[in-house]
Amino acid sequence: MEKQSNIDITFLVIIGCLGIVILVSALIIFIVIHQKRMLAKQNEIQLQKLNHRQLLFEAEIQVAEKEREKIARNIHDDIGSKLNIINQNFWILKDESNNKEIKETVLANSVNLLESVIESSRTIIYELMPPALLKLGYLRATNELCNLLRTSAKIQIEYNHVGENIRFAPKIELQLYRITQEVLNNIMKHSNVSFLKLNIEIEQHLVLKIFHDGKGITNEKVEILSHTGNGLGLRSIQSRVQTLNASIKYGEGSTEPKITIDVPINT
Repeated sequence: MEKQSNIDITFLVIIGCLGIVILVSALIIFIVIHQKRMLAKQNEIQLQKLNHRQLLFEAEIQVAEKEREKIARNIHDDIGSKLNIINQNFWILKDESNNKEIKETVLANSVNLLESVIESSRTIIYELMPPALLKLGYLRATNELCNLLRTSAKIQIEYNHVGENIRFAPKIELQLYRITQEVLNNIMKHSNVSFLKLNIEIEQHLVLKIFHDGKGITNEKVEILSHTGNGLGLRSIQSRVQTLNASIKYGEGSTEPKITIDVPINT
């Protein structure tokens, strides 16, 4: 009887050990499968991030190319054509040097064209690098941009700045200015605004808050548009924001900012 009892105990111990082995094996298999899934998920996220960065990089290149095409077109169609007319006027003056009436008409026309060429050249120079940005910095250049928009767009624009009037490195100021410029252009094009307010606060960060009475957009909609052919400007903004280690947030509410850009001061 004692021998049978020992056999039963041994059997139970073996069964118990087998159960533990099976349980541990199942746990190990579960952990391995879970780790593989987590690794696959991480790889997928990394791939999505790489693809998104590639999209942002391509968007920045496309925007730069569009800007170059616009400048080249303005030079060719506007400045080039006017200079060509001025050149022809000089040949007319040479051939009709004794005709006072023709001479005065051609000279007046040439002067008007030259003034127009000078104005067009200033516009192109401003688009390439606003003089106020180089001389006075981002804050004052943004104030000047608001003044220009107030005149050209004929809408009510309010600009407020709280904090120290500091200067950043030239490359950083240019990125900040281009972000602000592109955001304002998008608002003018798509939001149907009659009132616009920019608040800039500087402490540990530079925080730009933009309020307006037009249509807003959500972060989710921006994410969708930035992955389509229609979101080139949004991708360009996002690329510049990432360059500054900054963040941008969109909103639709009537009291909250429609756009908030947060830039670390030590960028």
